Amino acid sequence: MFWEHLRDRFTREALTRSFQALRIRDYRRWSVAQLLSGTGGAASQIAMAWLVIELGGDGLALGAVTACMMLPTLILGPFIGGLVDRYSRRSVLLVTAVAQMLVAGALAALTFGGVLEIWMLAALSLAHGVAFAADNPARQLLVMDIVGRERMTSAVSMNEVIINGSRVLGPAIAGILLVVSDAAWCFVVNALVFIPSIVVLLSLRLRPVVPDDAALDAASALRVPGAWRFAVGTPAIRSTLLLAVCAAACYNIAVVIPLIVVDVFDGGGGTYGALAVAFGLGALPGAFFSATGPTIPRSSEVRGMAAAMAAAVVFSAVSWSLPMLFVGLAAVGAVVMWFIARANAYVMLTTPAPIRGRIMGLWAMALPGSTVVTGLLVGSLAEATDPRLAYAAVGIVTALTVAACWRALRSTD
Repeated sequence: MFWEHLRDRFTREALTRSFQALRIRDYRRWSVAQLLSGTGGAASQIAMAWLVIELGGDGLALGAVTACMMLPTLILGPFIGGLVDRYSRRSVLLVTAVAQMLVAGALAALTFGGVLEIWMLAALSLAHGVAFAADNPARQLLVMDIVGRERMTSAVSMNEVIINGSRVLGPAIAGILLVVSDAAWCFVVNALVFIPSIVVLLSLRLRPVVPDDAALDAASALRVPGAWRFAVGTPAIRSTLLLAVCAAACYNIAVVIPLIVVDVFDGGGGTYGALAVAFGLGALPGAFFSATGPTIPRSSEVRGMAAAMAAAVVFSAVSWSLPMLFVGLAAVGAVVMWFIARANAYVMLTTPAPIRGRIMGLWAMALPGSTVVTGLLVGSLAEATDPRLAYAAVGIVTALTVAACWRALRSTD
């Protein structure tokens, strides 16, 4: 049964379905704009980390600056998601694009002027994080406005491909700019790449979003208890959000893999870079093939990919050789991206339209917002015990969460 299901994912019809979203001209234009802005954002993050070190900061300072980026998403996710429910997605994204452009411009000016300090980096990182907290759910729901429900799974999966592509291009551009010029130019690039997004947003022809009667009835019943109670009271949504937190910990390889490279294999930065590339190479096909499944993801698929995610992480953690670790991290990248794409689409498509922004705000809290907490917990465990044990713990906790959520996800099939 399993192998027949897997074979069905690689038929010509399934592979054709994975590209459905790209048939829409506006989505193609928006995808290019998102690739550019994602690349600029990744380059900017590399530059900020480098500047923290140049300014005399330590690991704590670097962690604090990084945490400032994710804290607004972790704390404000569903509240800012309410803005996305209330206002036009296009309007929200125009505001967040301009805000992020201004932050990048301020970073460039302060760096060029030679007056930048670590506290300024933290403050501007926090400001960028507030804009990102609203940008994340609005961007996902705008895609649904562009492509419609029938192509949403394809669009979510293509979005994961774009994100991973930007995580390859951005650091490469940052590396070149840091060698030949100055970190300030990374911020200049980041500011400029928001221009295509603004141009595309202003020119989009969005289809009207008309929720069906069932969605409207469900939403009206939820006005008093709110989106929080809907998420907690819907077992499949609650379980998927819990598994998304696990996925965030599995995905955040920067916490423990550098320690494994140094402490276990006596490697250096080049080894870690190669392992990161292996993870990214696995993530790309994982995101791509996630689009070959049914238009509406099944909850059984969500739990199945979560179980595979746990197994891949444990396999990587117990790897006794570098080749084995390369294979393991490529597998982690593939199944984590597959899970994220399908679980994201599942939550979005099974949530009543009028509260979808708030629920996607909760999704953003779970992933990537929870990395602020899970990163500290896993990093502390790695320091106190052993990095391989810490990464194995991530896989074991994920497996236990899958077991606890098994029935809840099965009940909706």
